[in-house]
Amino acid sequence: MTDETKTAKIPDGVTVETLPMITNPHYTNNNKTEMACVLLRPDGMATQEKGIPTDEKHPLYRDIKRQFSEDEIRQNTQRQVKIQSELSKAAESEKEQRDREEKRARLWEVKSTFLDLPLVKGTEYKSLKRKLRSATSAEEAQAFGIAIIIKEAEKDGD
Repeated sequence: MTDETKTAKIPDGVTVETLPMITNPHYTNNNKTEMACVLLRPDGMATQEKGIPTDEKHPLYRDIKRQFSEDEIRQNTQRQVKIQSELSKAAESEKEQRDREEKRARLWEVKSTFLDLPLVKGTEYKSLKRKLRSATSAEEAQAFGIAIIIKEAEKDGD
């Protein structure tokens, strides 16, 4: 049996370096004058290359055009746009959630501040106290809390 593996003799002093593999080349602007891609190096490290001009004089652009068809680049671009859109929606959703939580925390803080006051705890104005508890915004809770304090102060002033 013979060995099916064939090797070439490399001259002494000459080294052969494996080039990085180009993945996900896509346009980064509507005019298609710039591109980006990921370079996977032989050691496993990946780097994002951005701002690649679509100029035949640029070596990376020439390599991209040699290895990928315009359709593949266009599909990658569409996929990248979709990914960016989804990331943007997720970030917006996260921001809305944070805003809701902050409003809830502020509302609870205002309600608690008033409901913990001895004057409000023992008030005879139960309907105002119920409205304070059921308030849906910090401003509304503040208004009912202040209303109770004013009513109690007027009562004490008589």
